[in-house]
Amino acid sequence: MALPGPLPTQRTRQREATRRRLIEAGLRVVADGGFAGASTAAIARATGKAHGTVFVHFPTRDALVAELVAEVGRTMSAQLAAAASGEPSLGAVLEAHLAALAAHEAVYARVLAEASTLPQAARAQVLALQSGIAFRLRAAWSRERARGAVRDLDPVALGNMWIALTNHYLMNRDLFAPGGSVITKCGAALATQFLDLVRT
Repeated sequence: MALPGPLPTQRTRQREATRRRLIEAGLRVVADGGFAGASTAAIARATGKAHGTVFVHFPTRDALVAELVAEVGRTMSAQLAAAASGEPSLGAVLEAHLAALAAHEAVYARVLAEASTLPQAARAQVLALQSGIAFRLRAAWSRERARGAVRDLDPVALGNMWIALTNHYLMNRDLFAPGGSVITKCGAALATQFLDLVRT
């Protein structure tokens, strides 16, 4: 049996707590004003910390931005995995994805809208998240296809259609749901439309 590692020191715990506060503040700043407004100074102000504190934890603004996008991706992936565990139906995967989007809608919509301006590492995180969603959709579609419940489609196109549909609504949320959540307002209808297209 392996012995437990050393317990974290008070200093280590404080450092981790500060890093966590910077990430949480960064997500709030991005949700409110986008990545363009998420300067290291603005994020430091939102935590009440000195500007230099940001650079103790993140060597550059790009590193901080990449971590903010990675945090959204990790959280959404964990929620999706928990909500659509086992061998979920196609509908259950869509529901789980919509719930994860709703929980992070403001920041994720900013990620999509500003993707071309984000550091390469952050863009790679977005692609990885979308690939994970597409993989779950293809697996669910494949199980339902074996039962003859869905049309014979290109499985890559299947994932691309769903991601394109949700991304379109998120990037235009001010038109589809002014001042509110586009996922709350339109998510169920999008899932129904998508299922109508793919089911026999």
